[in-house]
Amino acid sequence: MQDSTALYRTFYTAEDRFTAEPSLPGFEPDVIFDYIQSGLDLASLYNKRAAHPNRLLEELFLRRVFYRLLSAIDDEDNSRIFRRVCLDNIYGPLLALKRHYSVSDAGYRRFLILEQELRNVQYSINF
Repeated sequence: MQDSTALYRTFYTAEDRFTAEPSLPGFEPDVIFDYIQSGLDLASLYNKRAAHPNRLLEELFLRRVFYRLLSAIDDEDNSRIFRRVCLDNIYGPLLALKRHYSVSDAGYRRFLILEQELRNVQYSINF
């Protein structure tokens, strides 16, 4: 239980840093990497090999990180560097979601929808 408390605290602290107003120039990658890694760590707490598996919570945290990154990429108020680093690293949560959805055809369709949303944002952004 102590480990899960630390993981939750780390995740929400990293999320607060990620969603806060622009970070100091040069620290964007650190903020983004911390957020992605803490989200993946928290989701792994609930994967099928965990002591207490919960596929819904695993999906929730993976999708939360994915959509936060997607909205950060699409937000023109963020710096170009911040948006580029988010785009370059969004594949971590996307691949984790692919592994999560790999058990069924319906899951694979859900993954394809996520992939299409990423493509739509990717082609609409101006760096």
